[in-house]
Amino acid sequence: MTIYGTILPGAIAIARSAFLTDKLTERAKYKINVLDWHRQHGNNTSLTARHFGLGRATLHRWLKRFKYYGVIGLNEQSRKPKNIRKPTTSSNIIIRIVQIRRQYPAWSKYKIKVLLEREGIQVSASTVGRIFKRRDLINKKISKKRRKAALHPKARFPRGLRISDAGDMVQIDTKYIMLPGGKKYYQFTAIDVLTKRKVLRVYPSESSRNGAHFLEQCIQGFPFHIKRVQTDNGSPFLKEFDKLCKEKGLPHYFIHPRTPKENTYVERSHRSDKKEFYQQGNVFSILSVMQKKIKEWEDIWNNVRPHEALGQLTPSEYFWKLQTTKLPTKDVIILQT
Repeated sequence: MTIYGTILPGAIAIARSAFLTDKLTERAKYKINVLDWHRQHGNNTSLTARHFGLGRATLHRWLKRFKYYGVIGLNEQSRKPKNIRKPTTSSNIIIRIVQIRRQYPAWSKYKIKVLLEREGIQVSASTVGRIFKRRDLINKKISKKRRKAALHPKARFPRGLRISDAGDMVQIDTKYIMLPGGKKYYQFTAIDVLTKRKVLRVYPSESSRNGAHFLEQCIQGFPFHIKRVQTDNGSPFLKEFDKLCKEKGLPHYFIHPRTPKENTYVERSHRSDKKEFYQQGNVFSILSVMQKKIKEWEDIWNNVRPHEALGQLTPSEYFWKLQTTKLPTKDVIILQT
């Protein structure tokens, strides 16, 4: 059976229009609506520009592209520069840089620059670094970490800070408690540098959430306003802990990596905890018992134990003494380490 028929008038134009419409971006479709509105209102450019919040030059540019290229011309054009800067370093130098990098993969671009200079090759450290990047000779994980550190630098140990009042600086750190069977609990410690008063808590993990909870406990537990805190760079003092510091408007200083001596007061107090508390048999596998015992030790430290650094006063006695008398100049602490 033969079926006879004909093509509808304009069917080719309709099909072509549908094909082109599929190739239009959402931005191009918006431009078509603007041009339609422009045509329906007497091709009034100023009126159209005001109605859509556009510049007249922009509208003229769209009209011109539509006139010469049709609807496809309304799609976004590439913004790539016509003239792209090309590397000027010779291939022989690039090959030599790659060879040295593979021979000494842990050496920085600055060291490799020196080696090249010994061979009479003059290139900048930046050029060496760019070649590393183009040849995929950089550890991306380390590079990302360094970039993040450069974009968001941490406030570091405030060397030279004068501490003359309670709360001027509170150092915070953690200490693990080894339990039978290899299990661990974690002691969070905060000590006021001037009065030596401490807040102690025990948690089952070193998470930043526990760190943030401990900071809340410190704010409630110290009988004075905390003006600054200082910690190491460990995970308990990042994320939620650091976020809470920002919310409270509390300056958070980090010691330099692998420099525990900058946290000397809290580190020294941990030695006392070990000798005077844990080595006296105060290690318990039940978390609630351990938490109760650490609070008892906190009370002894603050209200019973004489401190040589405080003239054999307890931290509580020394704090209340500060409320009634002016701190002698010789007792002002200046952070030096």
